[in-house]
Amino acid sequence: MSNTRLNTILILPYTHTISHVSRPLLIAKELRNRGHEVVFAGESPKIKFIQQGGFTVVPLYEPDPDILFGNIRRGKLKFVSDSEIERMIEADIALFKKVKPDIVLTDGRFTAPISTHIAGLKHAAIVNVSSTEYRAFPYIPFFEWIPDWFIHRNTGAWRSLDLINLKLEMFVFDNVTNIFKKLSKKYGTKKTITATNCLTGKDITLLADIPEYFPAKSLPSNYFYIGPLTWKSNIPPRSWWPPEKNNKPLIYITMGTTGIGDFFHKVYELFKASKMTAIITTGAQVSNMETIEGKIYVEPFIDGDLVMEQCDLVVCHGGNGTIYQALQHGKPIIGIPTIPDQKFNMRRVEALGIGKKLSWKDFSFKPSLLIEMIRSIIKEKSFYQNASKLKDVLHNYNAAKIAADIIEQNNARFI
Repeated sequence: MSNTRLNTILILPYTHTISHVSRPLLIAKELRNRGHEVVFAGESPKIKFIQQGGFTVVPLYEPDPDILFGNIRRGKLKFVSDSEIERMIEADIALFKKVKPDIVLTDGRFTAPISTHIAGLKHAAIVNVSSTEYRAFPYIPFFEWIPDWFIHRNTGAWRSLDLINLKLEMFVFDNVTNIFKKLSKKYGTKKTITATNCLTGKDITLLADIPEYFPAKSLPSNYFYIGPLTWKSNIPPRSWWPPEKNNKPLIYITMGTTGIGDFFHKVYELFKASKMTAIITTGAQVSNMETIEGKIYVEPFIDGDLVMEQCDLVVCHGGNGTIYQALQHGKPIIGIPTIPDQKFNMRRVEALGIGKKLSWKDFSFKPSLLIEMIRSIIKEKSFYQNASKLKDVLHNYNAAKIAADIIEQNNARFI
């Protein structure tokens, strides 16, 4: 640890989703091991994972996930109401007065850049490159309809279109959800907070990505690639482990905790009739599916690393953490995304040749397309070769340690 004094670090994740809980939890454990006091805040049932790690969790108001993700799935650019943002800021400031932290670390708390400015606190945030204004690729590809034979994707002309695309999508997004800009002006923030950058840090931004997967451009000096922060579960192996494969492909199916319940019933019936073995984790979103020994194993949660090491392929929602976890084991991916972030992730998966996307609409209309896609990927060695290359890159990262080092190295600005 550096020779600066120890700090009280307040962590604000969006506790309704496992990914936003697990990422700061890994950094928290590293910071605690170095002697810092770490306190979490949140209100969802998933705070149990934080408490199981031995951390205190104090109450904090959070947006309803059904409303928030419902808005996002419906493509509403104004994903949260102005009144909700103001309520969150009030809750933030009340919490700061109670805890009196030296540093605030967030993951998914989009009011934090403004509330920490108001409170005069230093702020670091964990975020993906896709949620910054420095992303190298468009979030919503306006020009994908143009055929490759007309404008090749690796030409200067296409890069110019990408640049236009990026500027246009950010302009529209920032001005539809313009409450951030208004509050930024009202409180005189050092940088203008917008809908595009509201998840980034006021002082330090920790990018939970690698540049080989999510490149950025013109990054400021206070933005740092730290590598992925993937959930390391302490769930012991189930009584049925290891699964009976019987020389059949083993497929791991997980939709995180923002999946659609109907998916699990469809995929259960699909694999029940297939010649493959499946392990399905439901994220506790459904409860009426039973394990069929040697065929389908169903659990609310499981040690993902344990399963991914043994499986042949991962089917998921296209969540960033799940994709990285699969790549850490060199496994290709099929993504069935339902929100824009996941669609963005899956465009990168396809561009790098490490998997394929299946739209929710196509899957719902014809679930057997999933089985067909699994068979095609398993037969094609290039998917495994490309995933293995990224596996080698990922082995060079220890994201929690890198993040803790950055926080400590910048400690002079944090006190």
